[in-house]
Amino acid sequence: MDNATGTFWDHLDVLRWVLIRSIIAVIAAAAAMFMMKEFLFETVIFGPTRDNFPTFRLFGMVTGWFSDDSAAITVSPIKIINTKLSAQLLTHLSASFWAGVIICVPYITAEIWRFVSPALYSNERKGIIKALIFSGLLFYIGVMIAYYLILPLSVNFLGNYQVADDIENLIALDSYIDTLITLCISTGISFELPVVTFFLVKTGILSHKFMKAHRKHAFLLVLIIAAMITPSTDIFTMFVTALPLQLVYELSVIVAKKAEKVESLELKVES
Repeated sequence: MDNATGTFWDHLDVLRWVLIRSIIAVIAAAAAMFMMKEFLFETVIFGPTRDNFPTFRLFGMVTGWFSDDSAAITVSPIKIINTKLSAQLLTHLSASFWAGVIICVPYITAEIWRFVSPALYSNERKGIIKALIFSGLLFYIGVMIAYYLILPLSVNFLGNYQVADDIENLIALDSYIDTLITLCISTGISFELPVVTFFLVKTGILSHKFMKAHRKHAFLLVLIIAAMITPSTDIFTMFVTALPLQLVYELSVIVAKKAEKVESLELKVES
């Protein structure tokens, strides 16, 4: 069916099948992750809690260049416990589902493209394809930064922080899993800012000068967003989360400038 000339109900039916296929894909990926329990938990989920995690090994190699060993990061394994009868099964299901969602981002993006492409002109389709590819890459970059940088540093700091030596930290399983999922998904979504900025500039809602002039206000907003997406309330995790978000804002400023140049060139061509 031609999605560009169909009726409203035809479009609704096409959208329904887009959602159905996307849900089936997520369920299939989640089922695969559910059956790969050892890999999902031992390697992926609990990897950032161990001293042989790539991030800690990299920091150890870098700090090893200094003669002063005090510069090295001390990594102490945290103890994760379960206090609810059904928590481990529910955690297994939840973790598998969100892993399926992350895996299926390219497929979901392709489904969105299939839905909107018939209604676009050929020149618009090229721009949308680039935007969707760039959007997917940014999402995965955000997830990787959260997983390889924000999460391990936060877990190592908070999991071993003590107000007294005789108070032992025992981290609840659901608390750790919620932290991991929230950080990865939220940071991935936050990294979509350059794509959103591009479309806002193209529609005239936003400008490069406006973003540059309000950089200080943006930094404050970034801190607020970091505080909202950070599961814990400590300042350390908030600033570790805010740093890459601020870098994304700076990238968005560059994208806005590029978008304005493209827009001005298109206007000259049309005139």
